[in-house]
Amino acid sequence: MQRRGFTLVELLVSIAIIGILAALLVPAVMAALGVADQTACASNLRELALATQLYLKDNRGLFFPLRTSETGGVLWYYGFETSASMTAGEGNRTFDRTRGRLYPYLQSPDATIEVCPAFYTAFGYKPKYKGQWWTYGINYELSNFTCGRYYEEINPRDVTRTVIFADAAQVNTWQAPASPSNPMAEEWFYIQPGARMVHFRHGGLANVLFADWHVEALPPAPGSYNPLLKRACIGYLDSKQVLFTPRVGQ
Repeated sequence: MQRRGFTLVELLVSIAIIGILAALLVPAVMAALGVADQTACASNLRELALATQLYLKDNRGLFFPLRTSETGGVLWYYGFETSASMTAGEGNRTFDRTRGRLYPYLQSPDATIEVCPAFYTAFGYKPKYKGQWWTYGINYELSNFTCGRYYEEINPRDVTRTVIFADAAQVNTWQAPASPSNPMAEEWFYIQPGARMVHFRHGGLANVLFADWHVEALPPAPGSYNPLLKRACIGYLDSKQVLFTPRVGQ
């Protein structure tokens, strides 16, 4: 019996059908991956919530400062950086994450908890350190460059709206390879009210950890995206939805 093969027309039709099916499946697959990244990010923030609570318990409820000067360098809350590292140039800097203020409470052997998988996308990312380092920002009104504030200063009626951590990034135009003509996004470690430091990287939403320790995905304040690099989706949270500064005794 003679075996009949595909005709050219049948082959082209088959290829066209496969192409159509692939085109239909790709958006669904990408959406599923996006949901997975957002879920992993929310899990990271819950781990940061637990670590922060343990830190507060051991430090009389006082939040850590963002940085302090130490012998030979600077102790950031995410790790220790030597003076030599700080002059090594962007992308070449290093730090010892095991000396970070939160590290004893995270006990993560690598940087998985500190890093959101959705950050590293093709929108002009500029590395600050060697490798991935930190993609969540602490509320600057609670933890700043001079001293931290007490958790008890947050009015109990405001805990569901007061920000602790959120997805963070910023647009850099002043450190090579970034420039005014080549703005680039970079990881960041604190956020401020009205400052373009919140990263809405989950389909236009940012994961936010609140002072009652729940995580919620929120949209940006209207028109808040940094115009220098709009596709990076870096803006700020709507002041009608969140609080930054504790309202003591109100």
